[in-house]
Amino acid sequence: MMSLNKDLKKLQKDVLSSLPPDISKELIIENKKLFSKFFEDKALAKGQVAPDVLFRDKNLNPVYLKNLLKDHHIVLSFFRGTWCPYCNMELNYLNKINHDINNKDARLIAVSPELYKHMEEKITKSNLDFPVFTDLGNIAANEFGLVFELPPKYRELYTKLSFHLNVLNGEDKWTLPLPATFIISKDGVITASYINADYTTRMEPADILSELDKLN
Repeated sequence: MMSLNKDLKKLQKDVLSSLPPDISKELIIENKKLFSKFFEDKALAKGQVAPDVLFRDKNLNPVYLKNLLKDHHIVLSFFRGTWCPYCNMELNYLNKINHDINNKDARLIAVSPELYKHMEEKITKSNLDFPVFTDLGNIAANEFGLVFELPPKYRELYTKLSFHLNVLNGEDKWTLPLPATFIISKDGVITASYINADYTTRMEPADILSELDKLN
């Protein structure tokens, strides 16, 4: 199986080289500051019970995690938004293993604070065959201990890049979830997790399948 993280590192080089040199330099500096803050330390971990959070489908109807867990294990992927190229690559990789996830008595869901109307085009073009939900106000991500506020310099850089998160997420706050993957058993216990403040690094698809094998 191909390595998601190897491809993410290649993508990072391409992204940085495509930006104006001054923005690229500032982004590298701000990333180093962000990655050193150990935001991951407050996230839920293996062995803890997953909170009964709710997400919103494309029509803003509530979808409760406890209902999704009734019949299957859940692979829960929190991502920043479809404006993020690293998230899009991860979603495409997850799509490739979705059939394998289903065969292991599990279901994959992806969750972002981005409003569905802003995600829909990317979801359609990528032919994603798993549900993508909106986490309004990052409420669910906060229950999992993932939410942080973007520093002012980041807001400035993202605005220059036309990433207006307050518009995309439909609220005045400039908050994001740390990209994270949780594997949750049918009884609601987190059996594996991957959280990293470095948003260019994600859980490898092969590791997701390996963890699901342990459940079965």
